[in-house]
Amino acid sequence: MVSHQPEFAEWDERARLLRTIAHPVRLMILNSLCEGPRCVVDINALIDIPQPHLSQHIAALREARLIDRYVNGSLRCYYILKPTLVGQLMRLISGEHAERERDRATVIREAQRRRGA
Repeated sequence: MVSHQPEFAEWDERARLLRTIAHPVRLMILNSLCEGPRCVVDINALIDIPQPHLSQHIAALREARLIDRYVNGSLRCYYILKPTLVGQLMRLISGEHAERERDRATVIREAQRRRGA
């Protein structure tokens, strides 16, 4: 039997990234940074939560290597480290996605055809 451990490890890393992103405040931070770099005080003006809470969310995004920062004295200015990934993700989750119900017979027929392939 062939081991799928390397493949599992890749999917595990992807799942960890999605868990990090999957919080409303973190999505709001990423969305605001899609417009360009911002200092933490400006992010906090857009996202009205206590500054220590904002810092925890920013730290999680930094740890996931989605954002990074430059420090200038007391200013912390953040930017997106993976703009293609974050931009595509924001467009994907911001769009509307139509549901498509399928009848039972079609689903079973297609699944059986794939199974035989």
